[in-house]
Amino acid sequence: MIRKVITDNYENVHFSDKYDSETVAVLVRELDVRTSHFAKLPIVPDVREFLTGELVMASVFSTALIGRPELDEYDVRAFLKNEPNRLDDKQIRFVNNIKRAFEYVDRNHKTFEMNTEELRKLHMMFTLDTENAMPGVFRDRKRQEGNKDYTPPATSLQQLTEDFCAWFASDDMKKQHPAVRAFLAHYHIGMLQPFTSGNGRTARAVEAMLLKQSGHRYLHHALSQYYRRNRKDYIKAFIKNEKTGGFDMTPFLVFCLDGASRAYRLLTDMAVSGLRAIGLKDYIRTLRAQKKITERQKELMDILFAYEKPFTFADLLTNPVFSGLYKGYTENTVRNDIKRLKELNIISSSDGKEFTFNRFVLG
Repeated sequence: MIRKVITDNYENVHFSDKYDSETVAVLVRELDVRTSHFAKLPIVPDVREFLTGELVMASVFSTALIGRPELDEYDVRAFLKNEPNRLDDKQIRFVNNIKRAFEYVDRNHKTFEMNTEELRKLHMMFTLDTENAMPGVFRDRKRQEGNKDYTPPATSLQQLTEDFCAWFASDDMKKQHPAVRAFLAHYHIGMLQPFTSGNGRTARAVEAMLLKQSGHRYLHHALSQYYRRNRKDYIKAFIKNEKTGGFDMTPFLVFCLDGASRAYRLLTDMAVSGLRAIGLKDYIRTLRAQKKITERQKELMDILFAYEKPFTFADLLTNPVFSGLYKGYTENTVRNDIKRLKELNIISSSDGKEFTFNRFVLG
């Protein structure tokens, strides 16, 4: 259904759920298959912690970097880990707001409804105590746009947002695939730009609410990384839609659905990596329990599990990460430990000088 609205300023605005059904159907089927594959994985507590730890952190800094590309990823990560960083007070407030907004999404997605008050609330969370944001206040004047390809409506933004929410609640929209519905919400909020700033963050938070509401527990966090890494194509997808007159949603839906399938590939890889890590730790404990390795060799394997770099014979003797293990032992002991770990296929080497930890020893 296409809804056309003429503002008090005689601007034409369209809300549309029209797209190339064949093209979108193929992408929706792929997304459903990948969703199903991921859902069948055993997300045990350790894997869940693995997913939510790194994934949420990546989501927060990705969202921060979309809004402020000048931010340094290392500093944002360090701040989120409560480690020393170079962020100033304004940047800290900006990142903290994003973190709190995602926490709000996690707590409230089940009861979320598309209405102006919910949109205002999300916008306030992202823009509280930031410059020139006017948290939760609908725009009543023309935006100063850097993007020359599209000019958002200049006035009547509260009324237009109410019209959008009414259109979104229509029977036609309720029939849409949940992911398509979430991406259409993302697009239209981004198109309206109802606030003076923070519109992209608000649009993506609404998308996150809707995706979580439909059972996609982790997808929005992985999509944040996709949008950051493909920022230029993200903007182009909006522009391509607008060049159709705002009627054909295909370009933006193709971009988002392709990203969703990629995101599920990432999620699946992360979950499998987590399961592999758990299995490998258990295997190391079993080897020790069966006395197939010594306690020192087990400690070496525990260190290598976290080290994630190639190492040499000399490293085991001189690198502080390892050297404490072999204090008081001869070089022959080190050689014997290397030999034993090679026999068990725990480590491998192509030249006999540099060794790598085999994380795929269990297949």
